[in-house]
Amino acid sequence: MTTEPQVTAPEADSGSPSRPLRRDAERNRRLILEAAKAVFARRGLEASLDEVAKVAGLGVGTVYRRFPNRDALIDALYDDLVARVRRITEESATRPRAWDGLVHFVTAMLESQARDKSLRDVMIARHQDLDACAHQPEQAIPEMVRPLLHDLVTRAHHDGDLRPDVTPTDIAVLLVAAVGIVEFTAPVAPDSWRRQLSVILDGLRTRPDGRATVLTAAPLDDEQIEVCMEGWKYGSRQTVREH
Repeated sequence: MTTEPQVTAPEADSGSPSRPLRRDAERNRRLILEAAKAVFARRGLEASLDEVAKVAGLGVGTVYRRFPNRDALIDALYDDLVARVRRITEESATRPRAWDGLVHFVTAMLESQARDKSLRDVMIARHQDLDACAHQPEQAIPEMVRPLLHDLVTRAHHDGDLRPDVTPTDIAVLLVAAVGIVEFTAPVAPDSWRRQLSVILDGLRTRPDGRATVLTAAPLDDEQIEVCMEGWKYGSRQTVREH
């Protein structure tokens, strides 16, 4: 990934939450992050910090003091995304019934995607080069999500709510497919994905008569999911954006 020219300033930092920020500095940081989401959603991750500053209504120097280059800004967006996903996983894990936890997890993840269309780009970008950036492996979103899905699926099977042939990776693939629905319907009906999600959830439930369509293909495993994520181009920074 190309980076913006470095700007030297005595108070420059990467937006790390490691020290308290003055109220106005934190306000500027949030303005920059929200502007970056809008700009990256429209233009892709190659958009410049100058564009972000314009949308944020701040001077270019202010943006560079907070984030000396574009990668630092993407890192901060990824940190926000990690915190959001961690909160969703914790909420989902505490639901008394595993099925309710699964529904909450999928719904909350799609709501997040519907609000911030650039987040998938950030997730894919950092998934592809996580080893080369400053984040620790435990900050990788898949490392948070996999244990949750395994636990919820196991318990939902035990409760008899989830059809027994569904695996955690099936849930992961269906979530990716649902993200496509969010993108596809957004221009005309931003909440339409909730209709399709209901159909998906009905397909995951155990049928009262015990009869369900036989799943003829084998489920993907975790390694195959990783390969798919690395090669996934839909909606990522490789997608043609507005210029």
